[in-house]
Amino acid sequence: MQLLIRKRWVALFLPMLLPMLGLMLSAVWLGYSVATQIAEHPGQSPAVQDLLLTSLPALLMLLVLAAMAHMAARRALTPWLTLAQAVQSRLPKDVRPIDNVPDAPAEVQAMANALNRLFAKAHAENETQQRFIADAAHQLRTPLAALQSQVEAWALMAQSASGKSIVLSAEQVDQLRKASRRTTQLANQLLALSRVDSGLEQGAAAQRVDLKSLCEALLESFLDSALVKGLDLGLEAESAHVTGHEWLLRELISNVLDNAIKYTPQGGQVTLRCGRKIADERGMRAYVEVEDDGPGVAVGEYTRLTQRFYRVPGVVAEGTGLGLAIAQEIAQGHGADLRFGQGAYDQGMKVQLIFSE
Repeated sequence: MQLLIRKRWVALFLPMLLPMLGLMLSAVWLGYSVATQIAEHPGQSPAVQDLLLTSLPALLMLLVLAAMAHMAARRALTPWLTLAQAVQSRLPKDVRPIDNVPDAPAEVQAMANALNRLFAKAHAENETQQRFIADAAHQLRTPLAALQSQVEAWALMAQSASGKSIVLSAEQVDQLRKASRRTTQLANQLLALSRVDSGLEQGAAAQRVDLKSLCEALLESFLDSALVKGLDLGLEAESAHVTGHEWLLRELISNVLDNAIKYTPQGGQVTLRCGRKIADERGMRAYVEVEDDGPGVAVGEYTRLTQRFYRVPGVVAEGTGLGLAIAQEIAQGHGADLRFGQGAYDQGMKVQLIFSE
């Protein structure tokens, strides 16, 4: 880029070299003429007419130089003005590529290409946002419709009853509770996914994160839900630090741990691990791992687990299909790998987060 700028300056000033040289010679001639007149007529001031006549070549050269400078500046700025008008005349949502500016120098084309890349990113982000809104509306419509139909049915029953009231069974109340919980969870995960996308795009400064302390805090928050199902929730933590965003990593590990607890049957075992280990040829790398002895997932489904709203066929436990999608978004934002595999003794599921550090 710097080489292109140097070439452009040379191309601009080279045509003005001859007029500038002529202006310098005219100035020298003017000084020589004035000095000659003073030497021939000591004690007398040079005549005004003689001075004007002598300075005439310098004035002509100055006019020629100004005209050429104006033409060169206009020629250099015209492509930039054309590009500026092309961008300024666009609507805010118009992210189409900019057409090639005719007869534009290389640096203007480089700027147009940079703008086109920016427009392409904005277009991709806009499409992602539109898909997210459509998916969110579609996913929220089903549980909300179920809740509305159930409540309206009970309201009609209450209106037709003699005492304007009805008695609900424990099973009906439990169904209503499950439906409201699923709707709340879906709304919370949609908000979390939106926060993750915006948080990674804003490029906030990363900090040093203590994985051991983070895992210890998360284990405490999930103990109650594990005890309800009679699960053996364990922690195997070693000291490890990474550079990233703690609140995003907390969201990632929480989603993976929540899935493990949700899909592991009564009396099962879930283990949360973190530390450093040899993950590949790059040597020691920080990692976080969640392993369970539940039903697991077929190997052929691993590539689809991180798709938004995807649920493995045959799964009975309630879910939204967003937990691992959020985890994948966060992992990519931290330059980490999210890997899936079978648990110990080829049972259950193992989810590993391998950092690049």
